[in-house]
Amino acid sequence: MTDSTWLNCRSHQLAPGNEVFRSERSFHLLAYSNSHGRLLIRSVGLPDTPDEPETTIDLLFKPAIVVKIRDAYRGLAIRCATEAESARVKAEYTSVFFGKEDHVFVLESQGESDYVVAMAVGWAEGILDRTRPSFFTDFHPDSAIWPHRPLDGPDHGLDLALPQELTDALTDEENATKRRKRHGYVYVVMMRVIHPTGPEVKGVGAFLTRAEAEEAQAVITAKSVECWVEELPIAV
Repeated sequence: MTDSTWLNCRSHQLAPGNEVFRSERSFHLLAYSNSHGRLLIRSVGLPDTPDEPETTIDLLFKPAIVVKIRDAYRGLAIRCATEAESARVKAEYTSVFFGKEDHVFVLESQGESDYVVAMAVGWAEGILDRTRPSFFTDFHPDSAIWPHRPLDGPDHGLDLALPQELTDALTDEENATKRRKRHGYVYVVMMRVIHPTGPEVKGVGAFLTRAEAEEAQAVITAKSVECWVEELPIAV
């Protein structure tokens, strides 16, 4: 089960000085997308309740207009800035137009503070599926591709795996330049999309295990999209 909260201009919790989030866990900057200015911070660890499995907490600011943060936090509290704090932060950016729905969120950790100016903040905590990059990405039938990054938006290829990395994931051989005498399998999730001109079959994503592919298949099938898993050999 995933617990989630989303706070925006219609949320009464976003009153000046009000604390909206607190956790003693460690967090790190995970991703930023210039599509809608989304900023994602993550924590992976044990929840506050004893004897519970490890969970992921994803924190999302949207759209992030001004950002002053660090790459990691040990313990994190987020509160709405007071009116004086908000005015002081906004006064530093005379070239930026701030709307009435833009909030200054203060990030406090170990006696120090940063801030993010955004219209909304939200978070989700739960057990993140192995094939799901974040709680804020999901499969959309119109895209016809399984999400492979924590946030949607322009992809500059910075997280693109090298061929060597894929080979290493499929075999323990140290020298991958040898003649390929064996083979393994990848599991490709396929789906059929119905267009006005007729049906089209597309590959959505390839996974290293059948279990991962079936997890993705279950998500897609739940959206009333016809899909199946094909097992394909790959030289290693």
